[in-house]
Amino acid sequence: MTLARALVLLAALLLLIPGLFVALKGLAAIRRRSVLVQGRVVTGAGAILAGLVLLSWAGAMIAFAVAVVAAQWRR
Repeated sequence: MTLARALVLLAALLLLIPGLFVALKGLAAIRRRSVLVQGRVVTGAGAILAGLVLLSWAGAMIAFAVAVVAAQWRR
């Protein structure tokens, strides 16, 4: 394995960590129906929407990291 491939794998794996934290924040926002957005507390439907946005963002981060790892693993 070359150094470049190892660094790409490391970067992809390190992307999983914040992706998991963002997913947990989204789940907490949906469950509590309350989230802090830009310095103010949002409750109700707005909090659920913010939680769904966070979950979709986390899903994209995790999916990208998995795709990069899978592409590097096949080589």
